[in-house]
Amino acid sequence: MTKKRGWMIAALLQVLFLVFIAGSYYSIDYFGKDIKIKTVPVDPRDILYGDYVTLRFEISRVPLSSYKGDFTELDRGERHAYVVLQPGKEGYYAVKKVYPEKPEVKDNEVVLTAKAEKIWGENSIDQIELTYGFERYYVQENTGKELEAQANDMDAIISVAPWGAHKIVELNP
Repeated sequence: MTKKRGWMIAALLQVLFLVFIAGSYYSIDYFGKDIKIKTVPVDPRDILYGDYVTLRFEISRVPLSSYKGDFTELDRGERHAYVVLQPGKEGYYAVKKVYPEKPEVKDNEVVLTAKAEKIWGENSIDQIELTYGFERYYVQENTGKELEAQANDMDAIISVAPWGAHKIVELNP
């Protein structure tokens, strides 16, 4: 009887874990704040997953002066960073500051986690390249080329949960 109860508890824990994973993903839709950012896509294809669009955002490259930490950390390569976004022109969110530790933000601001790397910029101005983890967006088969043609005028609506999880909700050409 005890052995059977142990198996039942183990099975229940596995089911609860799977429900937690699925629930955390879908809870972004419920609790998340939608923000709009500008994109510049390229159209590759993944043999296993199909068509996807590689996105580059205006918020992906910022001046080094936006970083509020020790610059030498970025000299050593890719580092974890917290990017504070604020509403800007035409409803697009723009980078306000980049921090090495999670900062407190105002109600109209949003914090995204990113990987930050110092790069040499144009005109010898150092910049930070930010990678957010939602740069690859899968689309219906044979629609990637259409999105590529509209690359210069595209918006991504991203839902950002209060605990930092984020996902692309919509890609608007």
